[in-house]
Amino acid sequence: MGRKTATTVRYRAGRANRVLRLALWEAWDSKCYWCTKPLQFSVSQIDHIIPKNVTDADLTRLKAAYGLPDSFDVQDPQNLAPICPPCNGVEGKSDSTRQAGVTMSHLAAAEKRRPAVVAHVQAFGRSGKVATHLLEAATADLSQPDIRREFLDTAPAVVQVLAMTEQGIGDYRSFREVEVCVDDEDGLWQRIDVALDDRGRLTISLLENLCASDLEDVLQDPITQLIGEMRSRVTAGFEAMETGDPITAGPPTSDFITINIDSLDFRRYAGQVEFTFEGAFEAGFAASVVRSSPDGGGTDDLQGDAMVSGTYSFVADWDLADDAARVQPGDCTVEDWDQDLSVA
Repeated sequence: MGRKTATTVRYRAGRANRVLRLALWEAWDSKCYWCTKPLQFSVSQIDHIIPKNVTDADLTRLKAAYGLPDSFDVQDPQNLAPICPPCNGVEGKSDSTRQAGVTMSHLAAAEKRRPAVVAHVQAFGRSGKVATHLLEAATADLSQPDIRREFLDTAPAVVQVLAMTEQGIGDYRSFREVEVCVDDEDGLWQRIDVALDDRGRLTISLLENLCASDLEDVLQDPITQLIGEMRSRVTAGFEAMETGDPITAGPPTSDFITINIDSLDFRRYAGQVEFTFEGAFEAGFAASVVRSSPDGGGTDDLQGDAMVSGTYSFVADWDLADDAARVQPGDCTVEDWDQDLSVA
């Protein structure tokens, strides 16, 4: 996670940090990094993944524990992320029981986004009055009736200018939250955050209005399959660990599961409409692990912890020739998979 080049892009205590906050909000896809829910920029806050008030001794210990470089700076974008007020409060992440692996995952995500954040802040520093005024508009308190009215009167003209300046630039992202039942017997539900651009909104409209299918119904089987695949891979990962002794892992239970849909599209072919869903996931699991001695003379009861992430996709088909047909989802495919396993 280290860098050779220093930068002046840092969190400044006692400052507004508005440009940095905007850069972080955009780099993290307009979502709270902790709960992953869509986040309005006007209420977004900047969070330090490793607390900014950490002592020097604790920071030295954390650098060693997380494999961080000596140059790690808690005020640098490598340690910053946008967060919603509830998650940043006393009932939010400070009350969480998540594992250290989650912190490592967040630090890795922040480091990956760091170049974009730095570039955004530095570019704004070279901008003029227009950028300053647009930032004022973006950070306006729309809960104030007068300000909201001014914004609604003026913003459409800005959007129109953007659309006329360059094709496609007027597109914007909106978000939709749905829940699907992934275990009827235990009544377990999974939240899915869906990001929608113009094409995605058109896809949803076609799916629900023309095909008369609920998005929740289309997602239920593929998402249930995806979670089952995560659990299977985690179990196989534990049992494949090279610890010197054979390992048997019990069914993993989830500490948390985050699933997003980042892209929706459709195409028509051979009398059918094919809907394509693509997204990403992140999850933490724990499992009971039994390690046996090679001669079978004894066992150790341990706990396995797993942090997993990756991307997935699936397609769903609608038969144009069958008036009674519903959208039929296919199998969910894990495209990318990354896991960090530990047994203790």
